[in-house]
Amino acid sequence: MSARAALRAATSEDHERVDRLFSRFDLGSPDGYRLFLTAQAAAHVPIEAALDAAGAEALLPDWRARRRSHLIEADLAELGCTLPDPVELPVLADTAAIMGALYVLEGSRLGGAVLKRELAPHAPMRFLAAEQAPGAWRKLLAKLDESLYQPALVEAASQTARLVFRRFEIAARRHLESAQA
Repeated sequence: MSARAALRAATSEDHERVDRLFSRFDLGSPDGYRLFLTAQAAAHVPIEAALDAAGAEALLPDWRARRRSHLIEADLAELGCTLPDPVELPVLADTAAIMGALYVLEGSRLGGAVLKRELAPHAPMRFLAAEQAPGAWRKLLAKLDESLYQPALVEAASQTARLVFRRFEIAARRHLESAQA
């Protein structure tokens, strides 16, 4: 089984739970979209910073081009919002942890292409519409298979990927609850 297939299987429930939570945000309304972006930023920005600090660029040379924190910050600024309090940072202590976190963040980019269709006209969509270099996803998958060559490494990456999904879940719940209060 490829590292990607193993990560997908290990995180499928986490991924589905996060997708269900984020599907509760009304992206077609300005308030709903602001809330969605704020929840995304609460998880995405600190996880991206953790990847920077852990040295993701050494594993993925085009990491700087893949970063999207500046895009979500620009979208929030255009909507008159500030960055939210971040969720707790995961510890990315080794290659497996970095790869698990990259798998989740880069995978979320694929979902952004679908979600941007739900936005109101003229909504800022830098973050959701962030383009990626041709073949970037395939490069990441190849790097996953190269880096996660032992079952123990796949398991370690899976644990981190689940932690990253959990950070997004925490952020979504926090912002959904604040909207209901």
